[in-house]
Amino acid sequence: MINNLIVKGFKSIDNIKLKFSNLNLLVGVNSSGKSTIIQSLLLASQNISNDQPNLNGNLVSMGDFRELRNLNTNAKSVMIKIEDNTGNYELFFDDLKALMTNNNFSKSNITFDKGLYYLSAARIGHMDTYEKNTKEIYKFGLQGEYCLSYFDRNINKVLDEKLLVDNVSKTLEYNVNYWFNYIIGGRLNTEDINQTDKLKAQFSGASGIKVRTKNIGSGLSYLISIIIICLSLEENETIIIENPEIHLHPKAQSRLTEFFIFISKANRQLVIETHSDHFFNGLRVAIANGKISNEEVSINFLSLDDRNCTANSEIKISKRGRILNPPQDLFDQFEIDLDKMLGI
Repeated sequence: MINNLIVKGFKSIDNIKLKFSNLNLLVGVNSSGKSTIIQSLLLASQNISNDQPNLNGNLVSMGDFRELRNLNTNAKSVMIKIEDNTGNYELFFDDLKALMTNNNFSKSNITFDKGLYYLSAARIGHMDTYEKNTKEIYKFGLQGEYCLSYFDRNINKVLDEKLLVDNVSKTLEYNVNYWFNYIIGGRLNTEDINQTDKLKAQFSGASGIKVRTKNIGSGLSYLISIIIICLSLEENETIIIENPEIHLHPKAQSRLTEFFIFISKANRQLVIETHSDHFFNGLRVAIANGKISNEEVSINFLSLDDRNCTANSEIKISKRGRILNPPQDLFDQFEIDLDKMLGI
């Protein structure tokens, strides 16, 4: 589980430090540095077990050092340091060399697919068929492409007690479908296509009629991979999710926030990059209602300073859900538009 992230000289970042909790939001306007924070984590993760660190791999491909460094400050080097439960991991690049320093690689919780997972905004949506993970490369895939294969093979997997929503069943299938139904009103069914490397998936609603994924709303396909991965995490593991709100109605976004809180309370870590005020306000409501404490939530608002470099404001929420230090552009467009309608 990641505790702190320090980044220097990387793309739009000059020098920044972020504190992480169990449930973390990265928010801010476009091109303010949210994706750069995620890229820094992925760059460190893909290098943590390499003898010769490099900028281009399966998780991120950055090009060369000139594309990596902060041009606004004429940075001569890039440093990414992650402090987690097992130690400190530091990645250093300059125009001549790359270096990874670490006090215990073997115990790292930030190695991709072995402690850290990632779902990009470009994750797999609805398809006629889905690939089976026959080569056993990456449990869930780089874009969630093997999530349904994992689900199909682990339907009867018994979950950790902390991840059980009730006492009806301990299986992955039951708990995935419980949350899927609660959030969006659906149920997932998978079917192996014999003698092929494919499987098919169908969704069913209240009627119980099974419909292939292409014939139903896109939100279901984008949501199901999130639920499967989150319920499959081990304790202290981390999932990074970009824009979980894709194709989801505000009510579903609010309920997905409840799911994220449930997962984080089970000692799993979520790092969520989002533009959704429903997630943000859902967390405020949960804090006010005592469902989660403000110490268990980290909200980092990223913006650009007068040098065009990323600046971070750690948003503080009171125990009653009030924003104690609201910066400009923090989900305030509704109030701005309302004022215009009222002629204020």
